[in-house]
Amino acid sequence: MKLAANWGSSYNVIIGVGGITGDARGDIISRDTSGAVWRNTGNGKGAFGARTKIATGWQGYKGVF
Repeated sequence: MKLAANWGSSYNVIIGVGGITGDARGDIISRDTSGAVWRNTGNGKGAFGARTKIATGWQGYKGVF
């Protein structure tokens, strides 16, 4: 299933993490090449909202789990 297109080369990790916002809808976490971690909240209908920065300084880590 394709979730998104044209995320660009600025992201080096994108993962589905389940519902982390407490609304029982699946969310996506991504990390950009500068080490900022972003959350895209799922709407429960197969789409995701605008990104929200949730952390910085993660450029030294190999992955986000």
